[in-house]
Amino acid sequence: MAVDYVIIGAGSAGCVLADRLSEDGANVVLLEAGPKDRNPMIHIPAGVRSLLYHPTINWNYSTEPQEGTGGRRIHWPRGKVLGGSSSINGMQYVRGNAADYDGWAQRGCRGWTFEDVLPYFKKSESYRNGGDPEVRGSDGPLVVEDARTILPITHRFVEAAQQAGFKLNSDYNGKEQEGVSYSQMTRQGRFRASTARTYLSRAKGRPNLKIETEAVATKLLLEDGKCVGVAYRQGDQDREIRVEREVILSGGSINSPHLLQVSGIGPGEHLRSIGVEVKHDLSGVGGNLSDHYVTRISHRVKNAVTINQMARMPRVIPEIIRWLVKGDGALTFGATTVMVFTRSREGLSSPDLQFLFAPVSFDPVRKSELEREPGMAIAICPGRPDSRGTIMAASPDPLQAPTITPNYLSAESDLEVMLSGVKQARSIFAAPTLAPYTAGETRPNSPIETIDDMRKYAQETGTTVYHPVGTCKMGEDPEAVVDSRLRVHGIKGLRVIDASVMPVVTTGNTNAPTIMIAEKGADMIRRDYAG
Repeated sequence: MAVDYVIIGAGSAGCVLADRLSEDGANVVLLEAGPKDRNPMIHIPAGVRSLLYHPTINWNYSTEPQEGTGGRRIHWPRGKVLGGSSSINGMQYVRGNAADYDGWAQRGCRGWTFEDVLPYFKKSESYRNGGDPEVRGSDGPLVVEDARTILPITHRFVEAAQQAGFKLNSDYNGKEQEGVSYSQMTRQGRFRASTARTYLSRAKGRPNLKIETEAVATKLLLEDGKCVGVAYRQGDQDREIRVEREVILSGGSINSPHLLQVSGIGPGEHLRSIGVEVKHDLSGVGGNLSDHYVTRISHRVKNAVTINQMARMPRVIPEIIRWLVKGDGALTFGATTVMVFTRSREGLSSPDLQFLFAPVSFDPVRKSELEREPGMAIAICPGRPDSRGTIMAASPDPLQAPTITPNYLSAESDLEVMLSGVKQARSIFAAPTLAPYTAGETRPNSPIETIDDMRKYAQETGTTVYHPVGTCKMGEDPEAVVDSRLRVHGIKGLRVIDASVMPVVTTGNTNAPTIMIAEKGADMIRRDYAG
């Protein structure tokens, strides 16, 4: 028996689509490769560090060794669980800049200006701390909150940023992004607000929605230029499900292009080279990969408490009790506590740099481990990188991970932006307010004055902040994979709705824009089938 829609991937986009498309009685099946979101560390905000290498709820991808990373492989965690990466991310809520979406429209994405997408941002969120009602939502499924607990050293950093010339901005998701702001998080009280906990929880009881977990999509079923269903593996059983209306691919920027390719949709020459029969030669599938690559400036802290101490025994015990009793404290912390949006040079119309500050520092050898001594750090992130990479299937086997080649720093312009970021970040650490609390720079602790200095440091220490996009980009040019209504060019009955459709990455974290894309995509589908 066929259903109306099959959604592949229950992540940031897929959970939104499952909720919205099942609201009106359509029969929907949601396939998720991972398990249910029962791991308790998913729901404790500070539990994120234990999930970045988790063996069962994380795809644990890694990139190819490259020049931009000094020959290193970079770990790419992606959620393999209900909620997808919204269940294992740092919970930062950042819409991006209005200019990002106006730029999409200028690239041929009709109906995607900021004015067009703002209603879907508002529809998606319930911002618990007020905000301008012209731009912020108050009754959507996704709960967004300001930080509940802010350490004194974090307040000092905000003051120091202002002394260094960055204006205080009460809401970087409001009418203006630029300035220094306290972070906003997808958190519901003491718990993480993933799309599984927010959107999908509303829809779980509907008889017309079926959720299949541990169901890995293996191939799209194509007949006469139309996608009619999907094959998937659940346990040791191979199954198929067919659709009356559409298959919606929401596997994310890695899994969506990969499934298209192993199904025969993609760059024909590459598919033939790995033994995949070409069903539809679509050259852009897996190309245009963009990600945020960062370096960090770290300082040793004195005369103040940081997360480095609070995360260790015995200090962590009262923090656990505080979280259980009051719902605040260190266990509600996300990936960062302050953001700064700024411009790398004069003449730019909008910010192209993001600083992510946290009162924490990481061991330079065991990079996922916190230092034992107190520390603080700024991650310096070129917000609109020019470097582009690829994600390509390595074989016809859908269960073999694709080859990830991000080509970090292949564009010299990214190094120029990063170098400006280092100089601006150091100006904040040098401000008078932080002087009593810093015992000096620990990383890089060396001059970075030239592009060559910047390249060397970025190659040795740079890493991702987990924002891959663009591998099924939207548009009308020859390399576009989907049109402005997110329909795959040349294939009927198939859409891609996730971060992979972004033509360029947004200025900031990508979870909020992905949810917006799903809200807008669901609305498009419902309108297409109205009546």
